[in-house]
Amino acid sequence: MRHETQVDLFRRFLKLYQDRTTEMLPSVRRTSVDVYLDPDRAATERNLLFRGRPIIAALSADVPEPGSCVAVEIGDVPVLLVRGEDTQVRAFLNACRHRGSRIAEGHGMPGRVFSCPFHAWTYDLNGELLGQPLAREAFDECDPSELSLLPIPVAEAAGLIAVTPGASEPPDLADDLGGIGEELDEWNLGDFRFLEERVVTVAANWKLVYDTFLEGYHIFSLHRRTVGRILLSTPAIGDAFGHHTRSVVFGKDVPRHLRTTHEDEWDLKRHASIVYQLFPNTVINLPQSGHAELWQVFPDPERTDRCRVHLRFYTPGPVDDEQAEAFWRANVEFTHNVVLVEDFGQQEAIQRNMSSGLMTEVLHGRNEPPLQRFHDAIDAALTET
Repeated sequence: MRHETQVDLFRRFLKLYQDRTTEMLPSVRRTSVDVYLDPDRAATERNLLFRGRPIIAALSADVPEPGSCVAVEIGDVPVLLVRGEDTQVRAFLNACRHRGSRIAEGHGMPGRVFSCPFHAWTYDLNGELLGQPLAREAFDECDPSELSLLPIPVAEAAGLIAVTPGASEPPDLADDLGGIGEELDEWNLGDFRFLEERVVTVAANWKLVYDTFLEGYHIFSLHRRTVGRILLSTPAIGDAFGHHTRSVVFGKDVPRHLRTTHEDEWDLKRHASIVYQLFPNTVINLPQSGHAELWQVFPDPERTDRCRVHLRFYTPGPVDDEQAEAFWRANVEFTHNVVLVEDFGQQEAIQRNMSSGLMTEVLHGRNEPPLQRFHDAIDAALTET
């Protein structure tokens, strides 16, 4: 992030801190609980938000070099991302053209050839069929060119890889990201190293889970024994970049940092968590420790009160000794406790309350701008067609 941007954010924080307030919107947003419960709305969201528009699938760091690949789940669509010999990223349906078996799992370097585990059909990095062991003559009426892996439109920009599973053309990712893409590019996300992925099912609507990433108001109370010891609930700052948002949650040491250092030495990364909310379902968190987290929330295809959450954890460099390994693994466990236990446990309780039939609405406060903007953006997207 450019130093002048950091200075601007610190100055805005300082003004709010001195005035004992935080950023405010003009009014409270009243949101019907039907937004989290209605199955017809949920089906529309899955169709419009998760099939026809760019969805972040991975960081460039997940496929860092030619021959590297990663298998991901984009909602109910299994996707295989591969970086080819020409350094371009390609996306395919992660399904063999024979009987539909998945041809890859997790991160890997397939040795330039993918082999289906079921009948050993093989494919190259471009998705083209290479071989059908013991049975080529059994499929001789099929044109081999028609048996390549099914492509999925994909694009790469600003250290991110996005797909549009329901479209025929690659997404214009740079255009979709707008100004937030230029800022993300400054973080050099492609230089990070993948460490670990965790996938959990949460008994709450996907938007309710995503809501927890959109405000820091709860830090002082829900997280008082964890991140609340080092981060401030207020002032918090959130800036909109189209339908995306960048939020900054400042450390408790920021007032002292600003008093005791010259403006030229103000360092946001060491004194705040910088959170990018990429519409509709992705969060990139850059906390003070120096690592990166990629969070993705996907709706359940059958139930409105359940979703799947993916967390991928990346380190700023190689983990090449036991001390570094222990440090980053401890960070993973800390993150797990804060978000997967504290945050998601709270959202599951809220979902049960909504399902009681007695609640009619929730309030999104004036002090929660990113939260209000997120729901406004969803409403706008659902009414555009």
